[in-house]
Amino acid sequence: MRYTILGADEYFDWFESEPARSRVQIAKRLDRIQDEGHFGDYKKLRSNLWELRWENGRRVYFSLIPEAQVLMLLGGNKNGQTKDINKAEKIYKKWIDD
Repeated sequence: MRYTILGADEYFDWFESEPARSRVQIAKRLDRIQDEGHFGDYKKLRSNLWELRWENGRRVYFSLIPEAQVLMLLGGNKNGQTKDINKAEKIYKKWIDD
């Protein structure tokens, strides 16, 4: 299955603040999702919230929305996970309310 990747402004702000090497790794992962439907290591957190996981602790939060679309919400790391999850959920709610 192919997916369309969308992103919230907060995701793009976070992504641009990441080092170049991290941006390349994340972009490759999103390309695999888009082209092959392969998410790799991921976990469902709440009813509309999932996380992509990396061994180094990086987390990227996303939601699946209708018509095979993946909405990238926010990124972070394992240390700030609780705060990031709550923020990602607020971004998702704002996105669907608009």
